[in-house]
Amino acid sequence: MIITLSGITGCGKSYYKNLLIQNTNLENMVIYTTRKKRQGEIKGKDKNFVTKEEFKKLVEKNEMFAYYEFLGEEYGYSKRYLKKEINSVTELHYEWIKDFKQKGKQVYSIYIIPKDVEQAKKELKKRNLSQEAENLRLQEIEGHIKTMQKNEELRKQFDFVFYNDYNEESCERMIQLVKKNILTKKENDS
Repeated sequence: MIITLSGITGCGKSYYKNLLIQNTNLENMVIYTTRKKRQGEIKGKDKNFVTKEEFKKLVEKNEMFAYYEFLGEEYGYSKRYLKKEINSVTELHYEWIKDFKQKGKQVYSIYIIPKDVEQAKKELKKRNLSQEAENLRLQEIEGHIKTMQKNEELRKQFDFVFYNDYNEESCERMIQLVKKNILTKKENDS
């Protein structure tokens, strides 16, 4: 089973992914990416950072069940996470959800909406990206919001909508959402 977390840049996807890993039986779906490692990220634990050539070889060897491009970088998801006994959580760009659900098995999707978009932008600025990368991300936030507002078909792809207040109460609500609505459901279906 795979749980995906989607939302605008800075909405808390990485934070909630790590929170769920610490508080449930979920493991991190360590994705492959060609993007540069951010401060504090650990290769092999947070993501598998590879070159464009290495990524291309993984695709050619058919080792990934899904792979996508975002802002000039590649992201790929290993077939190993399709095994029934692995319960994992990952971040997923919102536009990839339909394709990902078609290729994956037992995928539950959560769309995270920040109660305060300005807070999400502040979280983005904490990443110390280059000015060019930060500007691309800020533009993507605006485009993302407009796309989600206009595209009802896309919104329907998500199983749950979660509102992030950036506080402890939000953390507890996320844990409970996953435990009660996804993990319990999976156990009952087994």
